[in-house]
Amino acid sequence: MFNSLRHLKRNKLFSFLNILGLTIGISSCWLIYRFVSYELSYEQGIPDKENIYRVLLNFKRDGQDELFGGLSRPIYFHMKQEMDGLENVVPSFRMFVAKIDIPAIAGQDAKQEEPDYLETAVINTVPSYFDMLPYKWLAGDKRTALNDPFQLVLTEKRAKYYFPNLSPREIVGKTIVYNDSLKKTVSGIVENLPFPSEFIGQEFLLLQKRAEDKRLASWTNSNGADKVYILVKDKAAADKALTEIQATVKSKWEEFKAETKPTYEYTRSINFMPIKDSHFASHMNERDADKTSLQVIYGLIGVGIFLLLLACINYINLTTAQLPQRYKEIGIRKTLGGSNKSLVLQMMTETAIIVGLATVLSAFVVQIAMLFLGDLVSEGAKTNSNPLLFIVFIAFVLLTTSVLAGFYPSWIISKVNAVDIFRNKGTVAVGQNRINLRKALIVFQFIIAQIFIVGALIVGQQLKYLVEKDMGFNKEAVILSEIPYKLFEDPNFETKKITLSNELRQIPGVEAVTMGTAPLSPDYSSSHMNYYPKGQLEPISQNIFTKVIDQEYFSFYDLKLSAGAPLLPSDTTNGYIINETAARGYGFKNPQDAIGEIIGQKGYEQRIVGVMKDFHTRDFYSNIEPLALLHSKEQLGDYGIRLSSTNRKEWPQIIEQVKSTWAKFFPEDTFTYKFYDESILAMYKKEQNLYKLTNISTGIAIIISCLGLFGLATITAFQRSKEIGIRKVLGATVSGIVGMLSKDFVKMVILAILIASPIIWWACNKWLQDFVYRIELSWIPFVLGGLFALVAALLTVSYQAIKAAKTNPVDSLRDE
Repeated sequence: MFNSLRHLKRNKLFSFLNILGLTIGISSCWLIYRFVSYELSYEQGIPDKENIYRVLLNFKRDGQDELFGGLSRPIYFHMKQEMDGLENVVPSFRMFVAKIDIPAIAGQDAKQEEPDYLETAVINTVPSYFDMLPYKWLAGDKRTALNDPFQLVLTEKRAKYYFPNLSPREIVGKTIVYNDSLKKTVSGIVENLPFPSEFIGQEFLLLQKRAEDKRLASWTNSNGADKVYILVKDKAAADKALTEIQATVKSKWEEFKAETKPTYEYTRSINFMPIKDSHFASHMNERDADKTSLQVIYGLIGVGIFLLLLACINYINLTTAQLPQRYKEIGIRKTLGGSNKSLVLQMMTETAIIVGLATVLSAFVVQIAMLFLGDLVSEGAKTNSNPLLFIVFIAFVLLTTSVLAGFYPSWIISKVNAVDIFRNKGTVAVGQNRINLRKALIVFQFIIAQIFIVGALIVGQQLKYLVEKDMGFNKEAVILSEIPYKLFEDPNFETKKITLSNELRQIPGVEAVTMGTAPLSPDYSSSHMNYYPKGQLEPISQNIFTKVIDQEYFSFYDLKLSAGAPLLPSDTTNGYIINETAARGYGFKNPQDAIGEIIGQKGYEQRIVGVMKDFHTRDFYSNIEPLALLHSKEQLGDYGIRLSSTNRKEWPQIIEQVKSTWAKFFPEDTFTYKFYDESILAMYKKEQNLYKLTNISTGIAIIISCLGLFGLATITAFQRSKEIGIRKVLGATVSGIVGMLSKDFVKMVILAILIASPIIWWACNKWLQDFVYRIELSWIPFVLGGLFALVAALLTVSYQAIKAAKTNPVDSLRDE
């Protein structure tokens, strides 16, 4: 132990570099562990999770499969009341709440709030919900707390929010009023779930069957906020239940077709998904759900392993670079009777000390990194803690890193021949015979670094393309604001919103104002619309997305017409403007042919008055969809406000004037806004996070690789010191010697680039395939990445090369 500490103290530079490299590698692995362990802990606290399934809807429309998280309400009631073999059927139907009133009680005034949708999470469910999930009851009786329609169960978090000065038992019996008319009495308080979960309910009401749930048409509807879970005995019972409910849903669809004779057709089926897989179903169409792709999880685990491996390789190279300077010490100890075992033990002790110090430093680095990573790491991952799992992780990292980093240097020491050392042959036996492995390790490090460098460049190119590509409309200097849904009930709402539009246009610095759904947004509505070509009895039907607009919409977003004319001012729908994709879908050879034709559903047909150029309505993962724009004054509630692009410094003052004008018509606190270009960029948050993570990983890989290269350059300069001395005596210049020493390292980096390039090409091509609209891979990022790696390598090597070239040849040749 003392010998190890003395050696580490004597070689401060190499000790520092070793600790730095391992600290970076372990910190990276630690951060990834925090994120991965949190994501993988979803639903892990649920008993019988292996036998709990989500019931999902699968639609096949226009040849495409779409998986939906919501269900038709009658499906739940049928499974609950009509199907055998199910241990439990649990609904989780989200209720929209516009207002919550808490009446005055002793010591607390009455208060009213407009709840945040995500924070409140009011759920209609049944008592068996609390049998499936392991809630701990702080007050109330699980058996009776949700048996009555007027009862209410709160989580501890919401109970403290509503009644901060009362204990859980004191809160039971208190009243809360939802939406002015639903008066509920608190009957129970439960602890928040102690593990990450998609069960985000905070307030629970008893689900009641409605009259419309009995109607046949309700079987064909679905709501993304209505979720159903089942508990079964085993997989066989789940398969049997799935077959039965699929047959029922198909039968109800056939009944609906026979009764209503719809002109459209789609395939609708039921799927069961294990609850443990739900969090990772990123392909599922489910709004306001926290999803993570398993591919991302596995990718991060791979990155963590590679970064830790790079740190271990770096340690090996730096440690073996010092061995030639320790040969005499090793020879003397062996001559005096020191065993190979004691030498190996010393080397492993040194490794364990360095790994231990690096791990301690990593604890501080991780905490600091958490602050700077921001939303790259979720709040849950920052606070999630499993002490036992954490201890296992730390023990694994310590043991694995110590063994990986310490084994090879220890093995080399054990092979040193004391006689060869004193004959001055140690450098040849241990240095040159083993240098090929060290070179291979350096090449491997730079392969990984090159993958990260070029990957970061390509991800950055695609992200830039997503933001800067012409989307078919003008999004610059636009802020969006939407009127809260609850204000639609204002008796003077229609007049107020139109007058507000006119007054906003009078504000200096406001160039234009429109009302309508933004061209590209996550919000959309769609329905099948039929077109009957002349002379044909069967219609052409396609799913058409619709957006409600006003008469300023076209000029505001700079949309282009291919044929026809803009919609005329009207309070009601008086025609459609369809896009070119919709026109082609109906079989029109050119846009002009569509003008005057009638499309729609029975009883709701309208003429096509215009055909517009295509523009993007959804993200770049999706094709441009058939679209129709229409007037409907009562549905307008979203404002687009274009600010003066020449007075950006005055935007804060202009927005304040907009807010003041808004307050004349609607409550001031209902005014919220967002810049349109920022909201579009926010749709690609996953890609932005990937870009940031790739950049961080690139920096780490480069640093660690260069540290390893520094070690190899050190040992090379030491081994060739006599050669350098002879060359200098014979007239070699400093630049010539630097070039001679750098040449081999440049070759290694070039080899790494050649090996990494096809790997990067394949991986990036696979990633880009998910985008309908994407960049074409070119040679530019590969060349730039290669140049960056070469420059980093040359800068690292040049220090040792110049130092060796400037050494006095007398010093290196003195012993000859």
